[in-house]
Amino acid sequence: MRPVFALVCLAACTNAPAATSEFFGPTIEPPRGLAQLAPGMSVAEAQRLVPALREPKSRGVHSELVIDSGVSNVKLTVRVDSGTVASIMAIVQGQSARDLLTRAWGQPHIGRDALGQPEITWESEPTRWKVKLDCMERNCLVEYMPFHVLTTDLFGPHVVPPGDLAKLRIGMPIAEAKLLAPGPVSVRAGIATKYDGVREFIAFDDKAQTIRSIYLNVPPHAEGIITEAWGAPATVIWPVNKTVKVWVDPSTGWRATLRPALGVSQDLVFDNYIPVVSVFGDQPDSLDALPTPVLGRLVEDVKKVYKDQITVAGRDLVITLPPTEWDRGPTKIKLEHNGARVRGIEISVPWKPHPAARDQLLDLFKAKWGLPEEVVEDSKPTLVFRKDDPRVEIREDLEHGAWSVSIR
Repeated sequence: MRPVFALVCLAACTNAPAATSEFFGPTIEPPRGLAQLAPGMSVAEAQRLVPALREPKSRGVHSELVIDSGVSNVKLTVRVDSGTVASIMAIVQGQSARDLLTRAWGQPHIGRDALGQPEITWESEPTRWKVKLDCMERNCLVEYMPFHVLTTDLFGPHVVPPGDLAKLRIGMPIAEAKLLAPGPVSVRAGIATKYDGVREFIAFDDKAQTIRSIYLNVPPHAEGIITEAWGAPATVIWPVNKTVKVWVDPSTGWRATLRPALGVSQDLVFDNYIPVVSVFGDQPDSLDALPTPVLGRLVEDVKKVYKDQITVAGRDLVITLPPTEWDRGPTKIKLEHNGARVRGIEISVPWKPHPAARDQLLDLFKAKWGLPEEVVEDSKPTLVFRKDDPRVEIREDLEHGAWSVSIR
């Protein structure tokens, strides 16, 4: 209730006139120099650009900076989250805002938001601003958002997060991420980008203090624009039978997954992946994912070489890599040993989420090791690609929809 009280006090305690349509001006943009600001900007930068911004005399519900509006019934506020500009607002006392804005800018667009609720907006491509009006019982919130029609410019020719998000990685410590992309990392409620209907989000693993997810919330028509930028996606079925669209780019190591979100909006989720071909490579005597060979080597030597990737799981060692194209979880290379030396390598490569990958993976194995011999043991067929030095066997795990590769 404090913001409402502040407005009432403002009206009662000053002799300033009430706002007219002239207060908002003939063009759609924030007044009083606030058009120089944008969500994601640091507070220090905002105050440098608009020196009149100051902290309010009394703290309200939101962390904010304010600037004198010069009228009695409008409060201009820049809402702040962790030292970063989160949004630019005008709070208009009473229910006059729609009439004032219509007189200033013409009739609004009446549409629906992602949840299907009525939404009142004005937008201007020349000024690059959009305004959303939300009237409540005692006042109206006028939110100013950067505006640019959503085009392929946002996505570019390669699968990679836009702007500063491309500097981040899944699993990166939050402290490091804040140095590289302070805006989206600081504002956990998401930051409005300059593209219409698109917000940037970073989600965290609070326990580990690392990045858990990087994504854009996009409007429903974004899929066609993304496809125009990156080409046709693969249709993939993740666990719980949720169908999503996936784009992979081996040149960048990024994967983008378009999945349903709130209402009719969608989330475009970016994560780092390792192409299957980069795990196995094309040489029959080595694995590209293990540039230093491990078979026959002392366990302690292997631990030292792969110290940043290796963990102990029971009697085995596990080297963890990013997921392959069609897997959500990390790729785990299991190293079997006899206590002294590594005797075997086990890798499971899933294809179930994208069934077309089954035969593609088999072709990759044939290109690397040649045609296999099929051997049936305990009613289970095994494809023997090499009989020794080292022996390479591959079995199809029908239950999990994966190829199980054994090298020993």
